[in-house]
Amino acid sequence: MRNAFSRLIGRSGVRAAASAALAVAGLGASAIPASMQGATCKVAQVYTSPTNDKGWSWSHEQSFLAIQKANPSIDLSIRKDSVPDDNKQAVIDLLESMVAQGAKVVYTTSFGFMEPTREVARNHPDVAFFHASGYPDPSDPPNIGYYFASIEEGRYITGVVAGLAVDPGANLGYVAAFPIPEVFRGENAFALGVAKVNPTAKIHNKWTLTWFDPKLEKDAAEATLAAPINAQLVSQHQDSTAAQVSAEAAGKFGIAYHADMNEAAPKATLTSATWDWSVHNKPTIEAACSGALLQNGQVTIPAEWKNWSGSFKDGTVGVAPLNEAALANHPRKAEIKAAYDAEVAAFRSGEKTMVTVFTGPISDNTGKVQIAGAPDIGKLYDDNGMWFASNVVGSTKP
Repeated sequence: MRNAFSRLIGRSGVRAAASAALAVAGLGASAIPASMQGATCKVAQVYTSPTNDKGWSWSHEQSFLAIQKANPSIDLSIRKDSVPDDNKQAVIDLLESMVAQGAKVVYTTSFGFMEPTREVARNHPDVAFFHASGYPDPSDPPNIGYYFASIEEGRYITGVVAGLAVDPGANLGYVAAFPIPEVFRGENAFALGVAKVNPTAKIHNKWTLTWFDPKLEKDAAEATLAAPINAQLVSQHQDSTAAQVSAEAAGKFGIAYHADMNEAAPKATLTSATWDWSVHNKPTIEAACSGALLQNGQVTIPAEWKNWSGSFKDGTVGVAPLNEAALANHPRKAEIKAAYDAEVAAFRSGEKTMVTVFTGPISDNTGKVQIAGAPDIGKLYDDNGMWFASNVVGSTKP
């Protein structure tokens, strides 16, 4: 996440697959490295929204907490959430203060933190820095790495669930943050999943121009649930549970994002595309804290972590358990469960991937063929990816 303009021009290429990262120096193993046992290691974290948002920031913090639980020597006390990502100097000052407090490794989890992270990394070659959702630059110092994941794989699965949960030809609502490639990729993956099982259904897009604003998210969701759209299900690319709560209040279904939001709307939320950042963060923390990244007093991030990408197959991407209780009286509950299980198995085995999701022919909602056959995934990460699938109703420009 999270600076809209910056992300519009960023990440122009496909991330390198990095399952090999888990094997670097043997640090992907479950055992705590002997060099870390008994030693305290300060791991700093910076978040752009509240970590109780049950969304993007929450998913990152949960990975750190799980790692700390397995290794109490990890010190997570150097942290800050709700940090605006549009004030470069303020972020630089914050990161400098974290290093001054003794952080050995720093994780910044918003796109707008990328340039400040680079600058502070240059000032402290003996500290490791990892930035979520950014991309490498030729001027990068050797002590910075980037990470993200193909969440579109999970999005597609949730689209299949959504398409089966609503009536044939029904309307669905989609509350979307900013008109940037990441948001289009996610919504299109969802829409393609819907189209697979419900080809005449329509997804109605509503822009909020915010990542986290429960009131705006609620208003956008309600706009799709009300006439004339009368959406039977609402999904989202937002950081709060507001859209799910709105769906439940209207007696409709919901598909969440970032985390399992079932607790917020147990009668509505059917599933969610989710993240498990510990797949990346556990081995990188172990490497930084054990000293494995240090060479002559300076940190060098291995190639596997310079531009790391997780997937459904490696466990970084997932889907929340299907909420069968919410589907108890649904006439297609068995079909929905079978489809959910089949899609999860296919992506988990690697039979299906992000490439499978975006294999054409795929036309946009103006009738233009965007992907004729095998996709150029890199184009989905820049302004070439700013289009809506044919079953999405709405403008690409708010």
